[in-house]
Amino acid sequence: MHKIFAKPIFLGKKVVFLPQCHSTNDELSLLSKQENLPEGTVVYTDHQVAGKGQRGNSWKDEPAKNILASLLLKPKRLLIRQQHYLNLITGLAVVELLSKYLDAAKLKLKWPNDVYIEGNKVAGILIENTIKGQTIDSAIIGVGVNLNQLQDLPEKATSVKKELGATPDSLDRLDFMEDLLSIFEKWYLKLGAGEFTLIDQAYDDVLYWKNEVHMFQADGKRFDGVIRGINEIGRLQIETNDGQLIFDVKEVQFID
Repeated sequence: MHKIFAKPIFLGKKVVFLPQCHSTNDELSLLSKQENLPEGTVVYTDHQVAGKGQRGNSWKDEPAKNILASLLLKPKRLLIRQQHYLNLITGLAVVELLSKYLDAAKLKLKWPNDVYIEGNKVAGILIENTIKGQTIDSAIIGVGVNLNQLQDLPEKATSVKKELGATPDSLDRLDFMEDLLSIFEKWYLKLGAGEFTLIDQAYDDVLYWKNEVHMFQADGKRFDGVIRGINEIGRLQIETNDGQLIFDVKEVQFID
């Protein structure tokens, strides 16, 4: 156990800190099978040795520098076809918090769930849902934010500290996590209240490559297209010369 986070109303009231682990998502999943954890339980670590990203990619980090955390939710009234809203509100919460440090106009959400600043990845999200009937029984929200890391950043990746330039001190990770939980809780309550249109619009406003011509790849073929948004079940809509194409996660790659 570790300190609880005071700012949120109900999230972060049970917190488990691990100096090192394979992945916080895996650790939280294991804990949730061993005991009846309250909604809002958080697991975080100084270092992941097998952090997971989208498309089976790994998430590498410099120890004790970044945000590496997972949050347990129990959105039992959220329908399966609405599960993408968990991606949307998590991304929106990260962007809202980062906008307090960085230029908000430069922050974008790359579908389905990466946070970018001027073409460089600063945060990633991995959500793993458990389904019961037609609804989401539980969800584990994994968030990784490059906060203070300056060394060994991958190509096309950055950190908050790097973007801030010459700052004398590192950003406090616990304060950052507490603020993130508080902001996420606000969005989660909006989702629970059924404010889907508001969430859709907020996501649309920060969608990466929206209304811009770019190159994509699908089924081994490259093509030019324009992202127009996402549809009602969270799939990406790309307009091409041949019409509009719709892609699910892992079906399309962003090239240039």
